[in-house]
Amino acid sequence: MKDPIRVEYPLKVRKYTKAHLEYLIRSQAEESVHIEFKSGSALGRTDNKKKEISKDVSSMANADGGIIIYGLTERDHKASGYGFIDGNKYPKEWLEQVINSKIKRRIPDLTIDVIRIQNKLTQSIYVVRIPRSPEAPHMASDGRYYKRYNFESVQMAEYEVRDLFNRTSETRLKLLPVEFKGEVIENGTAGIGTYRLHVVLDVHNVSRSIESVYKTILRLPAEVFENSKANGLDRYFRKYKKGEALLNIPASTPLFPQEVNTLANFYLDVRKEHLDSLSKLPMKIRFYYSNGIYELEYYLDTKLKVQGKQLRVGDFA
Repeated sequence: MKDPIRVEYPLKVRKYTKAHLEYLIRSQAEESVHIEFKSGSALGRTDNKKKEISKDVSSMANADGGIIIYGLTERDHKASGYGFIDGNKYPKEWLEQVINSKIKRRIPDLTIDVIRIQNKLTQSIYVVRIPRSPEAPHMASDGRYYKRYNFESVQMAEYEVRDLFNRTSETRLKLLPVEFKGEVIENGTAGIGTYRLHVVLDVHNVSRSIESVYKTILRLPAEVFENSKANGLDRYFRKYKKGEALLNIPASTPLFPQEVNTLANFYLDVRKEHLDSLSKLPMKIRFYYSNGIYELEYYLDTKLKVQGKQLRVGDFA
């Protein structure tokens, strides 16, 4: 299976589904600095309930980010079952409005995944995805600042609040989705001889500061790399490991605020004998910079297309 259910670091899950919730319950996942479970009864229209929402959400943004799952119960800080939200009474838009109006400043890039069991509004779960905020500190509706510590939100000391104001000067980079374009460059009598896949990876500096220290580690199926290294990849080669070629691509230029720069731009020449390894070994991207690490993964057999049609083994000679 290419996409097993994992919830190792909560913000790395691209979109939460019922399968993720069942995994958390089945494994009795434990709350931590990055994850918290709240029954649907935690939502309410009273000032006290709204204050608790603002306190819990802002504390994660002020710390290292994470998720709060409204709609799961916990016992001894472990996921224990469902405690649904009535989506008729508390729609996602209501929760967004509470978070945005009760927390100062607004938390950038906060999102909410909505899951409905059996497609019923009365059996809703909201996964609030809270990034480590570059705009911290964020103040809850009671006029205090909180941070997530172990299983709870605790009030921050004055010096901790002061230190958080320095976070706005940190760099924050985002990898953009990889661009794939391809063409047939060699045809055989029985089908495609060689397909050339063009791969472009860009990064966006979304912060207010200049970033000059970053690099990209790229993992490719070894046999595809061997067939393609004449296309400019050889200069980045580092070593082979478990059927993969590891490439180290250094920073080419400083990244200024709001600038987009290309990290990698290369071609892969794919033949029929490479399709098996492309389906088993994904192209893996690990991007390092001074304030974080990003990881992306793509199975390249799904990116081989002609006029929008995905190529299969039978299309090759």
